[in-house]
Amino acid sequence: MRKLAYILLATCLLLSISACKNVSNSNPNPNSNSNPVVTDTEGIPEKTNDIYSLIPSGWKILNKEEKQVLFEGDLNKDEFNDVAAVIEEIKSQTDEAPQRALLIAFGDKDNNYRLSIIADRVILKADEGGVWGDPFDSISIDRGSLVVSHYGGSNWRWFNTYRFRYQVNDWYLIGATTGEYFTGSATEEEANEQDYNLLTGDYIIKETDESGKQKTTHGNRGKKELIKLKDFNPENINLHEQ
Repeated sequence: MRKLAYILLATCLLLSISACKNVSNSNPNPNSNSNPVVTDTEGIPEKTNDIYSLIPSGWKILNKEEKQVLFEGDLNKDEFNDVAAVIEEIKSQTDEAPQRALLIAFGDKDNNYRLSIIADRVILKADEGGVWGDPFDSISIDRGSLVVSHYGGSNWRWFNTYRFRYQVNDWYLIGATTGEYFTGSATEEEANEQDYNLLTGDYIIKETDESGKQKTTHGNRGKKELIKLKDFNPENINLHEQ
C-alpha cells in the first residue's frame, strides 16, 4: 500500500513539472518587442495598380496625419516608382497597441505593383516610445535606399535611423545611426551618437561628457555579413560587434 502511494506521488510530481514547462513555453516575455510575422497574405494579388490591395487582411495604412507614412521612389534601380508604406493591424479597442509593419512594393512600366516584402520588426508600436509617446518618426527614400527613423524617451531621449537597400535580389540593412542625450544638459547636437556604414565597416562614435565637450572616434569594424531586412530586429543586434 505504501509502495502504491509513493508511485502515485511520483506520478503527480512528474505531471506538475511537465505542466509548468508547458505554461512557461506558452507565455513569452510580455515586454518583448518582437512583433508576430504577418502571415495572412491570402487574397493579395500578384500584380495590381491599386497599392491598397497589397495590404493583408486585418491591416491598414497607418493613420498619422502629421507624418508621411507612404513614400514613392525608385528602390530597385529599374527607373520605375516603387512604394513603401507603414501599415498597422486593425484591432478592437484594447490596452495593447496594434502591431505595425513595413510594406514595400515594386512598380513597373504599366503602373502596376507587386509585393516585395512585409517586414514586421522595423516599425515600433505606439506604446514603445516611453513618456514621449508614439516613437514613429518617419520613413523616406534617399539615394535609392529606404530610411526608417524613431525617436522617444523622457528626460533621456533616444533616437535611431536605419537604412535598407535592395541588392542581390533581397533587402539588407546597410547603415544605422543610434544615439541618446539628456534633455536637461544637452541638445541633439551634443548627443552620444553611433553611426555605422555596414557596407564599408566604417563607424563614427560621438561621446559628450558632463561639461558638454564632445569626443569623436573614427574606426572600422571590418566588413561583415549584412543583416537581411526579413531577419532585422533592433533588440537582437549589436552593430559594433555584429
